Amino acid sequence: MNNLQNRIDAELIKEAEILLNECAKISIIPHSGPDGDAIGSSLALHQYLIKKGKQAQIISPSAYPVFLKWLPGNSDVWIYTNGKKKAEEYINSSDLIFIVDHNSFKRSGDLEGVLEKATAKKIMIDHHPEPEQIVDLMFSDTQMCSTCEMMYEFIEALGDEDMIDESISECIYTGIITDTGGLSYNSSQPRTYQVVGSLLAKGIDKSKIHSNIYDNFSPDRMKLLGHCLDQGLEVLSEFNTAIITLTKEDLVRFNYKDGDTEGFVNYPLSIQGMLVSVIFIEKDDVVKISFRSKGDVPINRVARDYFNGGGHINAAGGRTEKSLKEAIDQFKKVLPEFYNSL
Repeated sequence: MNNLQNRIDAELIKEAEILLNECAKISIIPHSGPDGDAIGSSLALHQYLIKKGKQAQIISPSAYPVFLKWLPGNSDVWIYTNGKKKAEEYINSSDLIFIVDHNSFKRSGDLEGVLEKATAKKIMIDHHPEPEQIVDLMFSDTQMCSTCEMMYEFIEALGDEDMIDESISECIYTGIITDTGGLSYNSSQPRTYQVVGSLLAKGIDKSKIHSNIYDNFSPDRMKLLGHCLDQGLEVLSEFNTAIITLTKEDLVRFNYKDGDTEGFVNYPLSIQGMLVSVIFIEKDDVVKISFRSKGDVPINRVARDYFNGGGHINAAGGRTEKSLKEAIDQFKKVLPEFYNSL
């Protein structure tokens, strides 16, 4: 791939190469509640490091959706909440820790305190805005569509593009398409399509990957989606905004599993005139919120300023310990000011 230039900083990659050469035992940490990009980039990095002769382990702060568990290397992932002692011992004895697809220990869930105390050198690979200075070496680029795209460029910049085989390519492609809605947003850079073309040349079956991700849902998940659009949807036409609400009782009624609500927040954006869509999901001790927007509407500002979150201009997340009603009321209170500022 030499038509468009690799975007990884050459001086930083030299430092990364030194750290990799000096270490033997590596921890790879995706963010809590990992999505396709977090798991895909972690699995790609893990397989690459194993090929390089390193001892490496992915430790996910929490479980991730069933529709990602077909990915190559899935069985090698440790879930921190399923074995905290073993995971902490591994992290504390590591020479190097990769922080993948997040840029703040606050996004590391229950591993936040463990990572803050860990003495190993740390490398961040992430594409989200406003990274915190929590690592020794930071690869951060908001212009890349996904951390998986960054992972491809990271490996290529190390001179090991030939080590990206079909399995690694499947992981990288999964992160790219899930973080861009199938290349429908946050994907306007020509280099992205060059990377995708290279992955196809590695032999991936694009149709199979799409089927594994998008045609692999349970009947309960489909009924939950129907409930969201029928009973849980509120359209605020005057603000070009739609809200979906899911209560704890709704989740129980439809036998909710991790990942079942993935992508639900995008559906209202297909309504004519909608610029913003938000989903509020009530859990036992927190309300989780996903924000989406179109065009140049910076919905991440709302997530950051009012809901302890952040993200990209068109895709962000947040959370609050307020009640579900209080969370929705707060959003509706700040919405007019936000709308008028556009």
